[in-house]
Amino acid sequence: MLLLRKEGQFNDLSPELRKKIEDKVRGFGKTVRYKFNISNENPDPQKHDGKVIWPNVYTLDPATFYINDPYEKGNNKSKRIGLIDTVEFENGHPVVKRFRKIKVDGKYKGILTLQLQEIDEHFEFAVYLEMHPKLSNGEFLDKSKMQVFTRIDEQAQATTARAERTAKKLASDIAEKMSDKEIVDFADAMLWDSSDDLLLLRNKVEELAETNYEFFNDLVAGKNIEYQALVKKAMDRGIINYNPDESNFIYASNKQVIASLSVSGDKSPEHKLAEWLMGGGTKEQEVFKKIKSLTESK
Repeated sequence: MLLLRKEGQFNDLSPELRKKIEDKVRGFGKTVRYKFNISNENPDPQKHDGKVIWPNVYTLDPATFYINDPYEKGNNKSKRIGLIDTVEFENGHPVVKRFRKIKVDGKYKGILTLQLQEIDEHFEFAVYLEMHPKLSNGEFLDKSKMQVFTRIDEQAQATTARAERTAKKLASDIAEKMSDKEIVDFADAMLWDSSDDLLLLRNKVEELAETNYEFFNDLVAGKNIEYQALVKKAMDRGIINYNPDESNFIYASNKQVIASLSVSGDKSPEHKLAEWLMGGGTKEQEVFKKIKSLTESK
């Protein structure tokens, strides 16, 4: 098998660089997958074959390329790389006549899977691809060329998937174990109608935990629920009011201004006041305690 064997000017890597890349590929385990960004939008208005289509066969180019060998002790650090397929002798000297090319079959939708321990040439293909200038985030990428393919980090994907499952389970467990009071407080924090039937509110909370678990976990982990729920209850019970003309909150009993807040973006006035109360300053904490006392006594 020729492929990445040194032949003439081709694949004349320093022992250090060859070992480094081969060790890296061995570290991938039994298989490695590369994803090629070669799909195009389907021009068919009916999209019978889906929204995107892939070429029947994609051939990676260039077949040969130069890399800089950082371990080369001589002056010739530039090394030409290619998967050698055929060598013929001319005048007693070996001459490379043909190169193998990396091809991706369209039926695999841009995914090239290499069996590193079962197929010898696949190991060579992976070493070659790790040196290719079009490998995104590759050690030898050429920024002047479009990065066509990436190596799929299986371990990172597994870690992410497990973290997502853990977060989903956490959200589901928390929602399921909430007391009736916690359900009502959560509903108030979300500015829902907390007077709705408790069963309906509980279902709504559990549904949110299922569909938006990251938001749910962040909300219950902080002080947001306590503060947002308090503001909602205080407004529902007529203890504080919001004046949209002045963009301020006031005590309903004496019209004293609590805070003037600029309401912008997608946050409600209630959530803006809750953020202000969570600011942690002396004034904010005094206001929080006062509103809490008034709300609990009414």
